[in-house]
Amino acid sequence: MNRLVWLCLLIGWGLFGFPQMATAAEGTPRYQQEQTSNPVPAVVRIEFADEEELAVLTGALDIWEVHRDGGYVVAMVILDQWSWLRLLGYTVTLDEVRTAELNRPLSRSAGQTSGIPGYACYRTVEETYATLAGIAAAQPNIAEWKDIGDSFDKVTAGGPEGYDLYSLVLTNRNNNEDKGKFLLLSTVHARELTTAELATRFAEQLAAGYGVDADITWLLDYNEIHIIAQGNPDGRKWAEQGYSWRKNTNNPSACSFPYYGVDLNRNVSFLWAGCASGGCSSSDPCSILYRGTGPASEPETQAAETYMHNVFADQRGDALSDAAPVDTNGIFISLHSYGNLVIYPWDWTGQAAPNADGLRRLGRKFGYFNRYSVCNTSNCLYAVDGSHTDYAYGIFGVGSYTFELGTSFFQSCTFFESNIVQRNLDALFYAAKAARRPYQRSAGPDSIGPALNATSVNAGSPVTLTVTADGTRYFSNGFGSEPLQMISAVRYSVDRPVWAGGTPAAMTAADGLFDSNTEQAQSVIDTSGWSSGRYTIFVESQDTNGDWGVLSAVFLNVTTQHGVEITQHAYLAEIAAGATVTHTLRITNTGSEDDSFLLTVDAATWPVQVTANTPILAPAASTQVTVTVAVPDEAALGEADTVILRVTSTGDSAQARVSTLPMIVTAHPNTLSLDRSTWLYLPLIE
Repeated sequence: MNRLVWLCLLIGWGLFGFPQMATAAEGTPRYQQEQTSNPVPAVVRIEFADEEELAVLTGALDIWEVHRDGGYVVAMVILDQWSWLRLLGYTVTLDEVRTAELNRPLSRSAGQTSGIPGYACYRTVEETYATLAGIAAAQPNIAEWKDIGDSFDKVTAGGPEGYDLYSLVLTNRNNNEDKGKFLLLSTVHARELTTAELATRFAEQLAAGYGVDADITWLLDYNEIHIIAQGNPDGRKWAEQGYSWRKNTNNPSACSFPYYGVDLNRNVSFLWAGCASGGCSSSDPCSILYRGTGPASEPETQAAETYMHNVFADQRGDALSDAAPVDTNGIFISLHSYGNLVIYPWDWTGQAAPNADGLRRLGRKFGYFNRYSVCNTSNCLYAVDGSHTDYAYGIFGVGSYTFELGTSFFQSCTFFESNIVQRNLDALFYAAKAARRPYQRSAGPDSIGPALNATSVNAGSPVTLTVTADGTRYFSNGFGSEPLQMISAVRYSVDRPVWAGGTPAAMTAADGLFDSNTEQAQSVIDTSGWSSGRYTIFVESQDTNGDWGVLSAVFLNVTTQHGVEITQHAYLAEIAAGATVTHTLRITNTGSEDDSFLLTVDAATWPVQVTANTPILAPAASTQVTVTVAVPDEAALGEADTVILRVTSTGDSAQARVSTLPMIVTAHPNTLSLDRSTWLYLPLIE
């Protein structure tokens, strides 16, 4: 009997898992059980011969890394497992450095007052919740903190209080557009420290950028971004104390601390225990891959599944071979660690998912930013059944991915800050951009760095828009490549994306011809007639296959000028007592936008009437104003009056002109006229 058969038998007999211990006395909290006899784990390298052995090892052990090219895995084992492996003929080598790190107690760094002991860059469950709830409290127009369920401890008496499960929803809550849907789930596996912190920083970046950064602003105007930062808070609390805790805290068979719990990423109801190759999950409650007593048996899984149904529409047929439509709306990403991987469905089998081309292509877009290997589990890791990723794609048809962040579960803060944060924030940012049409938009070229030669102009002034259209931004780290297409068009729209009713305007190639897969494009935007305010300029690029890429945006501030001029006609006439005098003036709008004007008489003794043809004038337009003065019958020769007419812009009350109309009685029915030298009068304008 070969070693593989023996290994399978040992697993089946329950001799290869983690040890069990007696159930605690009734009424004793689960976490106060005796822990002194717990086996000390070690990190080892185990060599395997073929894929069949690999499948059995991954189903039996806590596998950390798979190296197919070297023919070995890295795993955490206890002494009994190590002994059985050696007895069966496996080559097992101890990694002394990582074993020491694994068993080193956590302690706070000098001066550390927050974060996980020894890892100040990672917020605790409570600190994570406080940050995200604070965003919702401070910015209720774009953020909502939603209770979506309970943890195992929360619904189970006799132990710690447990936690509510929350989602932070980020979107412009006053905009009822048809929105793209993006759900980010993290910390399903408790010990993966990087995941919750990355999700929290993504939320902080979006909240801080809304109204400030054009790309972030349009994202939240036209998308819903849902962030579940702590998917397994009970288990996370144990990981915060330094335990290599993976699962939740359910202990149906009294397994030894700290090896009990259900693997929540093997517990979802889509193809639960359905792995085609075997070894993807375990029915042994003490196994690191224990899948639970049934599909979605755990409250954390139930909360995640229910929430997905609230976020995504069902866009895929029921058959495993049914593809989701090309215009599917939605992206789901589950953050894990570690491995520097972007993994797309299926997880449960090596067979290609119906939307394999679209899933792979979008994954390679993510790979461009984080530089990870982009692959299916069958060719870069190992098969997994009951995963959240397969659930999101299998039930809803959305673009669904697992990001395996970094190189360690307990990743150093230095590595996290320098190698994980920004690269993966950029990948998540792209995911949000593509969420409305993930399979379509990922096929098109990116529009990079849209810029204006002036970010603020007066209305009527031209402004030059430039952008780089790039169809080459894919990366898989050796797992295939995307065919590249030429750029065929670049366009912009103002204040609304084209798909939301914006009017498209073509841009031209800077070199005169779109004939490459990377192009500089430009356009001159005419702001004539624009009102004062901030405008969003949306830019998108198309390739020769007709595929438009994701949008990018830039803000343009337009200021308007208000002004008015008065032109008066010279007046020459005899003014007699009892007569009516008519003055004709012309008002011209010298501002840069439509304006209306208020006409007031500031001074006059004789009765005055003012009429105008229209109250609203376009820029450079004018209208005639008539000022009629009734000279009193009793006015004496030489008697004078002055009408002061003020014309004020309603757009800017500081913009006003005054016309002065002096008059003198030069004739009387019963007397001679005054000397003609007094007849000539030229109006005065201030």
